[in-house]
Amino acid sequence: MKYIENFLTLGFASVTPSGLNFKNQYYTNAKMIKHGWFELAEKEEGWQIPILYYSNDLSRIMLIDMDSIKNAFPIEDISQKMDPKMRELYFSAIASLKVQLRHNRNK
Repeated sequence: MKYIENFLTLGFASVTPSGLNFKNQYYTNAKMIKHGWFELAEKEEGWQIPILYYSNDLSRIMLIDMDSIKNAFPIEDISQKMDPKMRELYFSAIASLKVQLRHNRNK
């Protein structure tokens, strides 16, 4: 019988504006979104965090917190499958919404 490695490994992932980058895959979870990690990474040029992962299964990675471990899951990159004109309109709309949100916060 073939031996299959299935143990947790410690690694480091980079927080970027596009998501948590680990081994050329982007991940996210509710905590990262709630705390605005990706927006902050855009302003501060990102940072690295320690993670745990199964060496043979990158369908999730685990963020180490002081009192818990939170899972993060891959983000599907649908922008590569999207029509270029639609992608441009989508990102333009998102940029416009961000400007409106900043304006409303500064009132």
